Amino acid sequence: MTEKKKILIIDDEAVFRKILKEDLSYCGYVCKTAESPSEGMRYLKTDTFDLILLDIMMEPLDGWDTLDLIKSLTYGYETPVIMVSSKKMDLVEVIRYGERLYGYMAKPLTREEICAGVYSFFRWYESLHEAAEKISTDSVPPEDIALWLDLSRQVRVITDLRAEAAIICLPDLNRTEEECRDQLNAQVDQMIREKRSKLEELEQKYPVLHTIPQ
Repeated sequence: MTEKKKILIIDDEAVFRKILKEDLSYCGYVCKTAESPSEGMRYLKTDTFDLILLDIMMEPLDGWDTLDLIKSLTYGYETPVIMVSSKKMDLVEVIRYGERLYGYMAKPLTREEICAGVYSFFRWYESLHEAAEKISTDSVPPEDIALWLDLSRQVRVITDLRAEAAIICLPDLNRTEEECRDQLNAQVDQMIREKRSKLEELEQKYPVLHTIPQ
């Protein structure tokens, strides 16, 4: 029997925590909820999870500060984090945090939407890692496989985030609103190009990496 996936929900909205836990439990996941970042950190210091669903708008620490804390913990560093918020991400946040994220989902969510989103994530994430594990470490060093996996994830996530992100730009003395938007889009484009270029270098060096579906 396949072990159920464990999900940690960090959100300061009691109603959302309750609904999300009920919905995901109905869909076969084991959920633990934290009403604050500090409570979430306590759980992560003693337990492991397959996924963290993290709200953005919290006080006194928001989701981005909490993300920094999660990635500083032994049990949190490699745990996938998906932001779940009524606040739409903007391009500045994509540039600053996109490399560390595994996705974004917008509140409110129906049971079908949250379960489908989490299921889709696990299906993609596990299939990618299972395919990578079949590659002999004699042909590709483990550190290069890990780098390829990380770059593949970053390209996919940043591309998805960019498609959904809000473009918030305030004109100033040095640039117009349109110039600001163009600069932000160019920065994200550059991020994606650089990561794709590194992926291509690895795949040229280790052709077997081409066989892993992304």
